[in-house]
Amino acid sequence: MKRKICCVLGHRANYSSIKSVLLAIKKNSDLTLQIILISSAILEKYGSIRKILKSDGLNVNLELPILLEGETPQTMAKTTGLGLIELSTAFSFLRPDIVIVVGDRFETMSTTLAAAYNNIIIAHTMGGELSGTIDESIRHAITKFAHIHFPANLDATRRIIKMGENPKFVFNMGCPRIDIVKEIMNKKKKFNLDYLNKEGVGDKINFNKNFIILSQHPVTTEYGDAFDQITVTLNAISSLDFQTIILWPNPDAGSDDIAKGIRRFRENNSLKKIRFIKNVPLETYIILMSKTKCLVGNSSSGIREGAYIGTPVVNIGSRQNNRARGKNVLDVKHNIKEISNAIKKQVKHGFYKSEMLYGDGNAGIKIARILNKIDVKVQKTNNY
Repeated sequence: MKRKICCVLGHRANYSSIKSVLLAIKKNSDLTLQIILISSAILEKYGSIRKILKSDGLNVNLELPILLEGETPQTMAKTTGLGLIELSTAFSFLRPDIVIVVGDRFETMSTTLAAAYNNIIIAHTMGGELSGTIDESIRHAITKFAHIHFPANLDATRRIIKMGENPKFVFNMGCPRIDIVKEIMNKKKKFNLDYLNKEGVGDKINFNKNFIILSQHPVTTEYGDAFDQITVTLNAISSLDFQTIILWPNPDAGSDDIAKGIRRFRENNSLKKIRFIKNVPLETYIILMSKTKCLVGNSSSGIREGAYIGTPVVNIGSRQNNRARGKNVLDVKHNIKEISNAIKKQVKHGFYKSEMLYGDGNAGIKIARILNKIDVKVQKTNNY
């Protein structure tokens, strides 16, 4: 009987973080892939991924609308609880042999707890890393529930083992997101970005000239500060004469405050050379990262994909604290002068040499092979 591998996707970033693994599982004749969509992954407001999965040839088994909107700490906690309830039922129906969980989001905690209490083997990607916010606590908690570990770099691998996990089940395969970057970059096809001028609002961007990208998300442990934080960043950017693409935040607590800050800034300022876009497809985003003069904000993509591509990055605030990073990243505080000076410095520097800090772009196939052959028991022990 084929081994059933189930993946729960709760956000568009989840999919980019595990896409290459899912495609490799689907191609493996000894494995059966199951996919459950939950939370913002099924909401158009945040960029539903239904059509993307379909275009990639992946079938969805179940959709569970668990997200309580409001983007507050309370709605995140309640969504986690609702996810635990609904996913427990889903797992009893699908009966997977292994549930693969990604990273550190609150939906991932729901998935992990539901699988653990249903005595299902848990495989965890991107564990062992340090960062700011409650995400780090969630990530390490999941590590202690997980049976199989696929960290994205050597530093994370060592940390997972120090946490008491059996080295026999810890595999440093790199980050699956780099697989997608490598594939897109190797195509070397001419990619027309002009269609983005039909998306969102604001001035049109001339992609043949210099432009920067802003991608800033709320920090859950700094709830209440997001409006002021995004306003500082927007003031820094508006003080410079750069074309700018501003992307919408993820649905964590404080997301509404960032959206409010963006709207308020847009309404109160005569902005030129700036375009606001809710969401862009993964392939488009990677191409943008390969062409932008600087990525500004606090997105992990600047740390992971940015290192591989060599994208100049200005990382603002605490969201990525202590995460392993390449030479392409400049860290600054929420200060207008610091941010604007760092942007000018990165634009002047230009692209950095590619660093394979998060893998060589072959994680998906390797992870699928291990999931196919590995023998692990539900009851974890530290006797090794």
